[in-house]
Amino acid sequence: MRPWRLWAAARCLWARPAVGPARRPLSCGSPQLEELFSSGGPLRTFLERQAGSEAQLQVRRPELVTVAKRLSEKEQELRETEHLLHDKNEDLRKLAENEITLCQKEITQLKHQIILLLVPSEETDENDLILEVTAGVGGQEAMLFTSEIFEMYQQYAAFKRWNFETLEYFPSETGGLRHASASIGGSEAYKHMKFEGGVHRVQRVPKTEKQGRIHTSTMTVAILPQPTEINLVINPKDLRIDTKRASGAGGQHVNKTDSAVRIVHLPTGWN
Repeated sequence: MRPWRLWAAARCLWARPAVGPARRPLSCGSPQLEELFSSGGPLRTFLERQAGSEAQLQVRRPELVTVAKRLSEKEQELRETEHLLHDKNEDLRKLAENEITLCQKEITQLKHQIILLLVPSEETDENDLILEVTAGVGGQEAMLFTSEIFEMYQQYAAFKRWNFETLEYFPSETGGLRHASASIGGSEAYKHMKFEGGVHRVQRVPKTEKQGRIHTSTMTVAILPQPTEINLVINPKDLRIDTKRASGAGGQHVNKTDSAVRIVHLPTGWN
């Protein structure tokens, strides 16, 4: 399967929908999901091919096997329930409609989960991160929107029981936020937040609008993984230490003191 298809689908799943009618989240009838899981589609073909080597897949990806089986069972249940829509009993038809709605929701969740299980992990998935938010186009309304987004991430970190430390905070005169940054640390923090980066848009009637007009405002989010601590060992033989002394008048102390020291790392040439 082509990796770019998985990355594109994963970004759709992780991206938070903008506040307002800008776009709709993926649903059971979403073109992205239907294309991936349709008969002959890339993910459907992949799951069918892997079903033939279930023993090996069970060892390598047991969670994927469990979710794939659950998806197959729910799809079979959905097909059987749809036949009840043609029953003469009205109460049974209504019961079938409710059951179909629940099945479709669970099928959508299972498809989302399969996509996320197939997305290759990154070395930085376990790292902590730096969150930066900056107001964009929209004036004071964009700053208010930025403040709401920053508060949302803070509450989300509390929900996930992550450490949230505000590093910078530059508020506006009307209670909004021009720019802020925070350090977020916790289990798989970067894995859950890495697709949040980008431009976020909101369309609504601002609090500062007196004529009821809808405004469009933007803000940007940057998610940067924090590097893990490493043990750096430098061989003294790889270093060249140059010393300089002052010249000219100034007494014996000036002429005998190393007033400038330069250390050069020979393999890299850094100094």
